[in-house]
Amino acid sequence: MIERSSLLSKINTALGRSRIVALVGPRQSGKTTLARQFVRPDSVNYFDLEDPVSLARLEQPMTALQDLRDLVVIDEIQRRPDLFPILRVLADRDGLPARFLILGSASPELIRSSSESLAGRMETISISGFSLAEVGVDAMGTLAARRFPAFVSGK
Repeated sequence: MIERSSLLSKINTALGRSRIVALVGPRQSGKTTLARQFVRPDSVNYFDLEDPVSLARLEQPMTALQDLRDLVVIDEIQRRPDLFPILRVLADRDGLPARFLILGSASPELIRSSSESLAGRMETISISGFSLAEVGVDAMGTLAARRFPAFVSGK
Protein backbone atom coordinates (compact mmCIF):
# COMPACT_ATOMS: atom_id res chain seq x y z
CA MET A 1 0.00 0.00 0.00
CA ILE A 2 1.21 3.48 -0.84
CA GLU A 3 1.62 5.68 2.23
CA ARG A 4 -0.53 8.81 2.01
CA SER A 5 -0.15 10.27 5.48
CA SER A 6 -0.79 13.86 4.39
CA LEU A 7 -4.14 12.89 2.87
CA LEU A 8 -5.08 10.84 5.94
CA SER A 9 -4.31 13.85 8.10
CA LYS A 10 -6.32 16.14 5.84
CA ILE A 11 -9.33 13.78 6.01
CA ASN A 12 -9.05 13.45 9.78
CA THR A 13 -8.92 17.23 10.19
CA ALA A 14 -11.92 17.69 7.89
CA LEU A 15 -13.90 15.10 9.86
CA GLY A 16 -13.18 17.12 13.00
CA ARG A 17 -14.71 20.22 11.38
CA SER A 18 -17.55 18.86 9.28
CA ARG A 19 -20.28 16.32 9.75
CA ILE A 20 -19.89 15.17 6.15
CA VAL A 21 -16.65 14.93 4.23
CA ALA A 22 -16.65 14.09 0.53
CA LEU A 23 -13.52 12.50 -0.87
CA VAL A 24 -13.67 12.87 -4.63
CA GLY A 25 -11.28 11.94 -7.38
CA PRO A 26 -10.76 9.71 -10.40
CA ARG A 27 -11.26 5.97 -10.29
CA GLN A 28 -8.29 4.03 -8.92
CA SER A 29 -6.88 7.08 -7.12
CA GLY A 30 -6.97 5.44 -3.68
CA LYS A 31 -10.22 6.79 -2.20
CA THR A 32 -11.43 3.40 -0.99
CA THR A 33 -8.03 2.46 0.42
CA LEU A 34 -7.94 5.72 2.37
CA ALA A 35 -11.48 5.24 3.71
CA ARG A 36 -10.69 1.71 4.84
CA GLN A 37 -8.05 3.13 7.13
CA PHE A 38 -10.87 4.84 9.04
CA VAL A 39 -13.61 2.16 8.88
CA ARG A 40 -13.14 -1.54 8.17
CA PRO A 41 -15.06 -2.77 5.11
CA ASP A 42 -16.77 -5.49 7.18
CA SER A 43 -18.16 -2.89 9.63
CA VAL A 44 -21.88 -2.09 9.74
CA ASN A 45 -20.72 1.51 9.21
CA TYR A 46 -19.27 0.75 5.75
CA PHE A 47 -21.37 0.82 2.59
CA ASP A 48 -19.89 0.04 -0.83
CA LEU A 49 -22.54 0.92 -3.39
CA GLU A 50 -21.00 -1.40 -5.96
CA ASP A 51 -21.74 -4.29 -3.58
CA PRO A 52 -25.27 -5.75 -3.87
CA VAL A 53 -25.30 -6.47 -0.11
CA SER A 54 -24.62 -2.81 0.72
CA LEU A 55 -27.23 -1.71 -1.80
CA ALA A 56 -29.77 -4.02 -0.18
CA ARG A 57 -28.89 -2.65 3.27
CA LEU A 58 -29.70 0.85 1.96
CA GLU A 59 -33.07 -0.09 0.48
CA GLN A 60 -34.59 1.97 3.30
CA PRO A 61 -31.73 4.47 3.72
CA MET A 62 -33.06 6.44 6.69
CA THR A 63 -33.73 3.23 8.61
CA ALA A 64 -30.27 1.88 7.75
CA LEU A 65 -28.35 5.04 8.65
CA GLN A 66 -30.24 6.80 11.46
CA ASP A 67 -29.02 4.65 14.36
CA LEU A 68 -25.38 4.38 13.31
CA ARG A 69 -22.73 6.01 15.49
CA ASP A 70 -19.21 7.28 14.87
CA LEU A 71 -17.89 7.40 11.30
CA VAL A 72 -19.95 6.00 8.44
CA VAL A 73 -18.37 5.47 5.02
CA ILE A 74 -20.44 5.42 1.85
CA ASP A 75 -18.31 4.46 -1.17
CA GLU A 76 -19.40 5.18 -4.77
CA ILE A 77 -22.02 7.70 -3.57
CA GLN A 78 -22.59 8.85 -7.16
CA ARG A 79 -24.62 5.64 -7.65
CA ARG A 80 -27.25 6.88 -5.15
CA PRO A 81 -27.69 10.67 -5.40
CA ASP A 82 -30.99 10.21 -3.56
CA LEU A 83 -28.92 9.77 -0.39
CA PHE A 84 -27.86 13.45 -0.29
CA PRO A 85 -31.14 14.76 1.19
CA ILE A 86 -31.09 11.97 3.78
CA LEU A 87 -27.51 12.83 4.73
CA ARG A 88 -28.62 16.45 5.16
CA VAL A 89 -31.27 15.39 7.67
CA LEU A 90 -28.82 13.14 9.52
CA ALA A 91 -26.15 15.85 9.58
CA ASP A 92 -28.57 18.29 11.19
CA ARG A 93 -29.27 16.05 14.20
CA ASP A 94 -28.18 17.25 17.62
CA GLY A 95 -25.42 15.44 19.44
CA LEU A 96 -23.42 14.37 16.40
CA PRO A 97 -24.15 10.65 16.67
CA ALA A 98 -22.50 9.99 13.30
CA ARG A 99 -20.25 11.65 10.78
CA PHE A 100 -20.10 10.61 7.15
CA LEU A 101 -17.18 10.09 4.79
CA ILE A 102 -18.61 9.81 1.31
CA LEU A 103 -16.52 8.75 -1.66
CA GLY A 104 -17.17 9.29 -5.31
CA SER A 105 -15.91 10.15 -8.71
CA ALA A 106 -15.20 13.81 -9.23
CA SER A 107 -18.12 14.22 -11.58
CA PRO A 108 -19.85 17.57 -12.02
CA GLU A 109 -23.17 15.88 -11.16
CA LEU A 110 -21.85 14.64 -7.80
CA ILE A 111 -20.49 18.03 -6.82
CA ARG A 112 -23.67 19.82 -7.95
CA SER A 113 -26.05 17.37 -6.22
CA SER A 114 -24.15 17.37 -2.97
CA SER A 115 -23.53 21.10 -2.84
CA GLU A 116 -27.24 21.84 -3.28
CA SER A 117 -28.37 19.41 -0.58
CA LEU A 118 -25.43 19.66 1.78
CA ALA A 119 -24.48 23.33 1.65
CA GLY A 120 -22.69 24.32 4.84
CA ARG A 121 -22.63 20.74 6.10
CA MET A 122 -19.98 19.17 3.90
CA GLU A 123 -16.29 19.65 3.25
CA THR A 124 -14.89 18.34 -0.01
CA ILE A 125 -11.40 16.93 -0.46
CA SER A 126 -10.30 16.36 -4.03
CA ILE A 127 -7.56 13.87 -4.68
CA SER A 128 -5.66 13.24 -7.85
CA GLY A 129 -3.56 10.35 -8.93
CA PHE A 130 -0.55 9.20 -7.01
CA SER A 131 2.34 11.61 -7.10
CA LEU A 132 5.97 10.73 -7.71
CA ALA A 133 6.68 11.58 -4.07
CA GLU A 134 4.10 9.00 -2.96
CA VAL A 135 5.11 6.11 -5.22
CA GLY A 136 8.83 6.76 -5.48
CA VAL A 137 11.07 7.03 -8.50
CA ASP A 138 11.59 3.26 -8.69
CA ALA A 139 7.87 2.61 -9.26
CA MET A 140 7.39 5.29 -11.92
CA GLY A 141 8.38 3.09 -14.86
CA THR A 142 6.27 0.18 -13.70
CA LEU A 143 3.16 2.29 -13.20
CA ALA A 144 3.60 4.07 -16.52
CA ALA A 145 4.12 0.74 -18.34
CA ARG A 146 0.90 -0.60 -16.79
CA ARG A 147 -0.87 2.62 -17.82
CA PHE A 148 -1.97 3.01 -14.23
CA PRO A 149 -4.88 5.44 -14.57
CA ALA A 150 -4.32 7.47 -11.45
CA PHE A 151 -0.60 8.13 -11.68
CA VAL A 152 0.39 11.75 -12.19
CA SER A 153 4.03 12.50 -12.63
CA GLY A 154 5.57 15.81 -11.83
CA LYS A 155 4.16 16.28 -8.32
